[in-house]
Amino acid sequence: MNYKDALTHPINDKLTKAKLIEISKSLQVECLANELTVIPMSKYYIDIRTRWQTHLNETRLLFKDVRYVINYIKDKYNLMSTLTDAK
Repeated sequence: MNYKDALTHPINDKLTKAKLIEISKSLQVECLANELTVIPMSKYYIDIRTRWQTHLNETRLLFKDVRYVINYIKDKYNLMSTLTDAK
């Protein structure tokens, strides 16, 4: 039995164990063949480049957030120092 026949085979009460095994083997072979398909190096290169760009962008945004937090803390510290010096 081929893959398309296994996909479209009717399921009913008269389905024998042997037929069920035959259908499952046909589907399994096709799924394994799809998993073993070789991915070209160019796609790996594009994937790595995209992931690296995402990493750089996320790192840049993280540093921006850290600088924002540091400046916020400095501002609050200076405000508190000014208020305590005024007393």
